[in-house]
Amino acid sequence: MTDEIKRMQMQLDKHSSQIAKLFSRVDDTNACIQKIMNTLNQIRWTFFGALGYFAISEIGILEAVRIAV
Repeated sequence: MTDEIKRMQMQLDKHSSQIAKLFSRVDDTNACIQKIMNTLNQIRWTFFGALGYFAISEIGILEAVRIAV
């Protein structure tokens, strides 16, 4: 009976180790996803800034304000 308990304890330790590794990978994946989201937000706001600059430079400030309002 003690051999079976030892074997079960070893399996439990192994599973605990595997679960810890899995959670570590999940945390790493979440960090990477957050970095991707930050980059996409930067791209989006750069696009809006460029679009605004284009509107102001091509149309003129007064005309851009009239369009926006």
